[in-house]
Amino acid sequence: MRVDTHIYAGYEVPSYYDSLVAKLIVYGHNRYEAIRTMRRALSEFYIAPIKTTIPFHLKLMDNPLFKKGDISTHFVQDNLINDPKGE
Repeated sequence: MRVDTHIYAGYEVPSYYDSLVAKLIVYGHNRYEAIRTMRRALSEFYIAPIKTTIPFHLKLMDNPLFKKGDISTHFVQDNLINDPKGE
């Protein structure tokens, strides 16, 4: 696991901040292991007081099609944004 960032404890996020405050990189011997590692890392990752996309990425990794690697450039729009269940 690797975290690339420029922020630190006590860092004051400017009002016009770059939306990429940190990049989390993981790997595994296979897709399942990498997703499991990423889920754990994201669940332990804490950035405050700004809102992050961590909840979105956790939801993404719960999607059965994503887990299988059955994705396309329209995956997010078709499976997460326009979720027919409204979730």
